[in-house]
Amino acid sequence: MSKFVGVPSVYSKLIELRKSKTAEFKGNKYLKETTKLRYYQVIGSLHIMMLERMILGDATGLGKSLELIAAYTFLKEKDPSLKFLIICPKSAIYQWEEEFEKFTRDISVRILTNEYNGCKGYDARLLQYREFSEDVLVMNYNTVLNEYDRIKDIMGPNYMVCFDECVAFKNKKTKSHFACKYLADNSKRAYGLSATIIKNGLEEVWGIYNVIVPGLFGNITNFRKNYCKQKLMKLRINGRTRYIPKTMGYKNLKQFKQVLDPYFLLRRKEDVAAELPKLISKKVVLEMFPEQKKLYGEALAGIVYEEKIKNEYYEISEKIRNGDTDKKTLKKYKELKDKYDKFLTPEGKKRGKLAALTYCQMVSNGPQLIGQPYESSKEREFIRLMKEEFLTDKVILYTRFRSGIPFLEVLCNRNKINYTQIHGNIISDRDRKNARLKFQNDPDCNLIFITQAGSAALNLQAANVMIFYDTPWSYGDLVQTIGRAQRIGSLREQIIIVHMINKKTIDVRVMNRVSSKKDLSDEILGDTAKGALDFTQHEENVIDDLFNDILDDAGKYNE
Repeated sequence: MSKFVGVPSVYSKLIELRKSKTAEFKGNKYLKETTKLRYYQVIGSLHIMMLERMILGDATGLGKSLELIAAYTFLKEKDPSLKFLIICPKSAIYQWEEEFEKFTRDISVRILTNEYNGCKGYDARLLQYREFSEDVLVMNYNTVLNEYDRIKDIMGPNYMVCFDECVAFKNKKTKSHFACKYLADNSKRAYGLSATIIKNGLEEVWGIYNVIVPGLFGNITNFRKNYCKQKLMKLRINGRTRYIPKTMGYKNLKQFKQVLDPYFLLRRKEDVAAELPKLISKKVVLEMFPEQKKLYGEALAGIVYEEKIKNEYYEISEKIRNGDTDKKTLKKYKELKDKYDKFLTPEGKKRGKLAALTYCQMVSNGPQLIGQPYESSKEREFIRLMKEEFLTDKVILYTRFRSGIPFLEVLCNRNKINYTQIHGNIISDRDRKNARLKFQNDPDCNLIFITQAGSAALNLQAANVMIFYDTPWSYGDLVQTIGRAQRIGSLREQIIIVHMINKKTIDVRVMNRVSSKKDLSDEILGDTAKGALDFTQHEENVIDDLFNDILDDAGKYNE
């Protein structure tokens, strides 16, 4: 595409549109009748339709993906051949799929995976490229790095592209910047989504817009000249003196905003607070790493083996009751009874089921919890969330395993994330109070780790994000934990709830169980709603139900 210069002809219309509090549009044949957009989402969708290139910078939880999806349905209605390429973090792939399923009809979506029809890696992707005929293709940034040319070819000449969390290519020297720019340059329309396009400096904005709206700020040299206060730093390199410019600050910010404004739409939560629910839920669906997946499979195999032995015990017991006194039968009976007697009493069975479920949850959270030095999908995503989506937020992270917190502490220290913690091992009232006050009052502390045992009656009203590293198994525990942040006198109008879920694991089963009990948004009014914490769900029932679910998963795990 040719480089852009100037202000779009529709800019005056966009300015008027941004003032509206009643914006709405009629549906189309691709949007479900149940899909309703709030006024500010309508404004976002109209921006996307009116501009071929822009960045949507709405705060996390305001529904940026729905705005893109709605805009695409209108554009596709006018141009049925228009394809949609979505490039996003690995953790967001299945969320996009769910959003299309929830809000649209007759829109076909393909998720590009690394395993397909018995093939793995590039061979699997190549097969999917050859078969691609859907309307929408969703993939992660890593795939784009070396396959951008092939991706462009399969999308054809008429496609729009969306870069979810477009800060991924903020550095113009990276392969991701080059690859994404190639795909954007060859598209009919290009859009970026990010709530944090400015993290460390204005140069990052130039890097992002060099992909989305190339030429908007000129080249990087002119950009620095116009907007950066620079100083030459004297350096000795290989015995020679060199002077390297270093950015010390910024200037002409009013002009910078004026240039940016036509192609950047930002709404903060406080701007649209009256439109939002008190609680905004989000699922982050992840794929476990290969070693982690193998460990989980072994855990399921162990559960199946124990069930097999118990079934054999019951069968041989029945034989003996029916008069079989053969020596081999009696010997087998004694072996089984001696070895597995602890599982056969009602209490023993419950204890065995709980141990099995706990082990599966630990593997899903991270192999290090069971002493295995393998990478965790949740650990990687946790750091991404803290460094990108929730960079400036106050975050509570819940886990049922205190033993898992030290591994997260290491990651926080490595990434310079300031945190504190309250759990069952912090007994002193003074220590608990200090930790709470640090989180509540210290602007540099934006993370607190909590467990169920350590958070009873705990008020953390400064929080606006709660991450469930693993979701509580009972609905009552889930609501009580959310109540730590959503209290009378809460400092936040809305709270974002994030559930981290590994595919094909206990995480999915737990979410299905707790979601089936009641609509969460109706119940989460914290302690301000009479009866909001009255529940009939009992832990022993949860254990039995979840164990049966996991047993069912075990038989299908390698399908």
